[in-house]
Amino acid sequence: MQRRHVAAMGLAGLAWPAACLMAATGGPARTGAPGSSPSGAVGALPASLRLLTEEFPPINFSDNGKPRGLTVEIVQAIQQRLGQDLPIEVLPWARAFREAQDTPPTALFATARIPERESLFQWVGPLVQFHSTVYARAGVPVQTRTLEDARHASRVLVVRDWYTAQQLRTAGFRNLQTVVDPVQGVRMLMAGRAPLLAGERVSMPRTLALAGVKPSQIRALFSFAVNDGYIAFSLSTPKATVEAWQARLQELKRDGTFQAIYKRWLPNEPLPPMR
Repeated sequence: MQRRHVAAMGLAGLAWPAACLMAATGGPARTGAPGSSPSGAVGALPASLRLLTEEFPPINFSDNGKPRGLTVEIVQAIQQRLGQDLPIEVLPWARAFREAQDTPPTALFATARIPERESLFQWVGPLVQFHSTVYARAGVPVQTRTLEDARHASRVLVVRDWYTAQQLRTAGFRNLQTVVDPVQGVRMLMAGRAPLLAGERVSMPRTLALAGVKPSQIRALFSFAVNDGYIAFSLSTPKATVEAWQARLQELKRDGTFQAIYKRWLPNEPLPPMR
């Protein structure tokens, strides 16, 4: 398996100039022990900040109209320490990805941090690790073992604007067929609309359940990349706001809150880098 990691940007530590903190929160910093809440909150962040996510269980998804999942709980924990309770919108990925770049201050999670996206956002994380994996139907003879093999397949299904699609386009793939979401991709794979699907390993069990497909009906051929998932802030978001979010995430990691949330949702997966 090839592991592709993007070098982390220089991110602020727990201390930052009071003037920057005031710019991020709209007021003076509150005092209190690090990690305490609500007394340790830093004040209200800009009310215009939008929080966007997608249907990607168990990482992030909606349940009876309410956002849930690993990264949803992490974002909510960060907000609690910032004294905020901004709503989280669950949108189709392609729309959320577009609006996170075109609108005023916005945060989109969990977003794979890959070279193709590096300059599009400001990054807070990492929150989770994604494993790009190529799948085929079980019982169907497929001699695909490498990316070079997949390049010569008749079609490879990918979710529109997903990081896997961007990675494969960068690798020179010209045989990609886009789908709206991973559930549609699995269903099209099972219907024989394409021999291969480029998806994500950690989320695949829940995707199969939503698609009505048994795990025995699909097989993973190989994984070709591992990427960290971040909160991607629009370039219009004040830098001090981004620094405040990164600082609170680091607090969650230091005091064990992050690890507890992560293991509750992904008990069998290794923790992402703790930088």
